[in-house]
Amino acid sequence: MFSSLERIEHMNDDIFIIHVQIGGFPIALRIPRSDEEKYRKAEKMVTKLTEMYYNEYSQHAYEDILKLVAFQLAVKVSEYELKEDTAPIAERIELLEKEIDAVLNQE
Repeated sequence: MFSSLERIEHMNDDIFIIHVQIGGFPIALRIPRSDEEKYRKAEKMVTKLTEMYYNEYSQHAYEDILKLVAFQLAVKVSEYELKEDTAPIAERIELLEKEIDAVLNQE
């Protein structure tokens, strides 16, 4: 049986620190090791969007560009959530279509 301290140390085996750059600012994050790919991909997405908006709106304050990036990412999350909400409905419609086809083919 693990003592409390041993459990905490064991849990920390899967947690590690990564260093990312967001808007030119270095940030150290403690994350689950299994999530590293997600965090690295997110860093690349933010960097790409920041560069795109900076090239288009270089006359604006960097803070405003980061706001545009945050908004663009929120739109992407919203789109994803809407797709996820309709996925079960689409699956159910597909099942119903198959049932209707089966009934019609019996006649």
